[in-house]
Amino acid sequence: MRSIRASLLACLLLAIGAPLGLRADHYSGGSITYTCLGANFYEVTLDLYLDCSGAPLSPQNLQLANDCGVSFTLNSLPLVLTEEVSQLCPASLPMSTCNGGVLQGIRHYRFVTTVFLSPCNDWTISWSICCRNASENLVGTAGMYLEATVNNFGGACDASPTIADNGIPFVCVNDPVLYNPGITDPDGNEMQFQLISAQFAAPVPTNIGYQGGFTGTAPIPGIVLDPATGQLSFTPTVTGNYVVVLEVTTYNSMGVPIGTIRRDFLFVVQNCMTTPPTTTGLTNSTTGFIVGTGAIEVCDGLPFCVDIPFTDADAGSTITLTSNVTSLLPGATFTVSGANPVVGTICWTPDPAFSPANILVHATDDSCPIPNEASTSILITVVQPPPVPPDAGTNGSISACPGSPAVALFPVLGGGPDLGGVWTDPNGVVHNGTFTPPDDAFGIYTYTVGNGCQTDAATVTVSATGGQNPGTDGSLNLCGNSAPVALITGLGGSPQAGGAWSGPSPVVGGMYNPATMGPGAYVYTVPGVGPCPPVSATVTVTESAAPNAGTNGTLTLCANSAAASLFAALGGGPTAGGTWSGPSTVTGGMYDPATMGPGVYTYTILGVAPCVNATATVTVTENAAPNAGTNGTLTICSNGASVALINSLGGAPQAGGTWSGPSAVVGGVYDPATMGPGVYTYTVTGTAPCANATATVTVTENAAPNAGTNGTLTI
Repeated sequence: MRSIRASLLACLLLAIGAPLGLRADHYSGGSITYTCLGANFYEVTLDLYLDCSGAPLSPQNLQLANDCGVSFTLNSLPLVLTEEVSQLCPASLPMSTCNGGVLQGIRHYRFVTTVFLSPCNDWTISWSICCRNASENLVGTAGMYLEATVNNFGGACDASPTIADNGIPFVCVNDPVLYNPGITDPDGNEMQFQLISAQFAAPVPTNIGYQGGFTGTAPIPGIVLDPATGQLSFTPTVTGNYVVVLEVTTYNSMGVPIGTIRRDFLFVVQNCMTTPPTTTGLTNSTTGFIVGTGAIEVCDGLPFCVDIPFTDADAGSTITLTSNVTSLLPGATFTVSGANPVVGTICWTPDPAFSPANILVHATDDSCPIPNEASTSILITVVQPPPVPPDAGTNGSISACPGSPAVALFPVLGGGPDLGGVWTDPNGVVHNGTFTPPDDAFGIYTYTVGNGCQTDAATVTVSATGGQNPGTDGSLNLCGNSAPVALITGLGGSPQAGGAWSGPSPVVGGMYNPATMGPGAYVYTVPGVGPCPPVSATVTVTESAAPNAGTNGTLTLCANSAAASLFAALGGGPTAGGTWSGPSTVTGGMYDPATMGPGVYTYTILGVAPCVNATATVTVTENAAPNAGTNGTLTICSNGASVALINSLGGAPQAGGTWSGPSAVVGGVYDPATMGPGVYTYTVTGTAPCANATATVTVTENAAPNAGTNGTLTI
């Protein structure tokens, strides 16, 4: 069956090929979805995402084939939507490449068409292009292949899942990423998510090769996928573009697969000046039963509310929350309180007709030019009361040394507790039910069973035999120029005082000083008590190099000087590659007196968190260029009256200069009676670095006619 479909696709792709007249290497992602209109007619949507540095998109085609022997092509799909979806703050949008600027911009194109699909259990709707954006995890820039599958055998009329996110996510290196594309099924079908290999049509769909250390199921090191909600989480460690392909399979109530869609997209990992919002998951449910950080069971007809908090480590940031809950669950509300931290509260009266519901909550901070974003899903499942009351057993307690072996908590409970409950730690965070010292904190662990309609809880109190508590392993990420910090603040839990530190550098007073110490693993050891041996916890210290913008400088120029380098005017050893700002726009790091104005120009080198940006300034002073005018001539009669030489200069010579020439010049006046003709030079002294300005007046004297003097004649 699959081989027949592959052969049909091969013929179609060879015959049709990719659309002409476009820069395929600027494709950043895409997807195909569909809606059943009835009578085997379907509305098919092709969404494509291109970075705006490429050429405009040309008409697109779709290939359709099934295992029942039917295949055809839809040419020149109608383009119904073009929109910019760049992840930029409003003030920076005009500067995106979509608008002629330099900031990376993304444009979304949507093509929609209607097609008749004869009944068959395996339709494939596909699109392909020769090339895609370069990435860190794929080999080369092989093409992109998108597909959706439909099972409409026996009169089935189902829509594919829809995708709420319509952009390409930009995320921060070394910061935790929470991302959910907001995929929901309008028919309430079960969805299963998986990561798959990126493909290209060669001519049949073929997996693209991955660079070493990457695979289709692990396109980014450490990436974790929730197969029920599509939630992705990871912490990127290297900047660049990373291709991820998320496939969704839907199942009907009988567990039969009825279709698939896939979203092929990039994560753009970059250095950031600020940190993204984060969340610890659901909390403060009024009547529902939280069964995970992003899942809750609620009782049919019993109103409930639940909170989802977000925080941003940048204290000055403001977080904006949005959610699609009100459009997916009739009568639901979503209210937001606070700014940072901020809490979104979902309230709803559960209706099983809309269960399960995969809700998206999206957080955006006010960073600029690129806002930091985080998104998380909440799986809401409506349940009925359990047939028998739940039983969590009775409370228990244990004692352990901080270095003891791991202990399962369930057997510590008394009575006959039901299986399948949820454990939470002393901080209320979902726990795996196995106490592992020293990673886990001593305290009260709670076991809850039941569902959203009725629950029961019991506790296990874990106390320390020796009373030792070094805390739990942690980390400190510092800047190379950070102030000294107490290492104990990097430990988790509640470490006791009085322990000893060891590590790559000697530790004085429990402090880590980036100026004198080296990064690495620093071990905090609390002495043994009684039968308990010494216990330790580790703080892993990392240092980011501090940015260096140099020291402040000055630059004094003449108004008619050639362009000069602002960078060269900085002191110290500034790092190249920063940005300039000031009274005038700076191009190429140069100051041009002809087009720019003096003042304070600031050079900025971006810091990698937690390092703040480094800045230094160059104060530019312009001295006015002296103006002696332009050369002129003076023709005068030898018996003429005195004449001011400056009046014979061209242009607009400034006053106050000095004259020199064949004769001494007094008061700037040429007197034919006492002076000789020739070249007289006018000099206006310049203020350094401006040179003196000179201009000349060439004086010519014409001899006065001589008729003699009056006389008398007597005859």
